[in-house]
Amino acid sequence: MLEFTFQTKIKAPARDIWNMYADFDKRRQWETDLEYIKLDGLFSTGTFGVMKLADQPEMVYTLTSVIPYSQYWDRTEIPHTGIAICFGHEFTPDDNGTLLKVSAKLEKSTGEITDQDILFLSNIFSDTPQSILAIKKLVEI
Repeated sequence: MLEFTFQTKIKAPARDIWNMYADFDKRRQWETDLEYIKLDGLFSTGTFGVMKLADQPEMVYTLTSVIPYSQYWDRTEIPHTGIAICFGHEFTPDDNGTLLKVSAKLEKSTGEITDQDILFLSNIFSDTPQSILAIKKLVEI
């Protein structure tokens, strides 16, 4: 497994940050390459969805763990590669705000992690700090 992580403190309650993720209309305010995102049910563990990012094919994802206002993880399998990308979002109360930690993991069903895998995940994760700082700007009090 391979993992990248970014975290920062946001001067806002976890509920306000959570809503930037769970309310898909608000997601477009900070996820600039998002064309659409849909869920086949509630924002809860086990729910499947589809998303479309600019210049990318539609992708199916699963919410693998959802604990409201605390954390959620999603998993997207990359077709025909034996690779899955998992994104985690953890919300930890902190003095006058919330520590937001976002992680991206690459899981590979066979073989060793290669330099190409590292660059692939790095590219996927590259806009994460910018997105989190956009959320911060939108919700800070």
